[in-house]
Amino acid sequence: MVSERLGHASAVITMNTYAYVLPGNQKAAADSFAALVAEA
Repeated sequence: MVSERLGHASAVITMNTYAYVLPGNQKAAADSFAALVAEA
């Protein structure tokens, strides 16, 4: 949903662009993203 609102072609672009914002939470973000992809 975030990628869509930002106008990115895919969630990968969003993650690559914004993953640095919360460096301490990168693993949690990756796990959350993986779970969302698994549900799709």
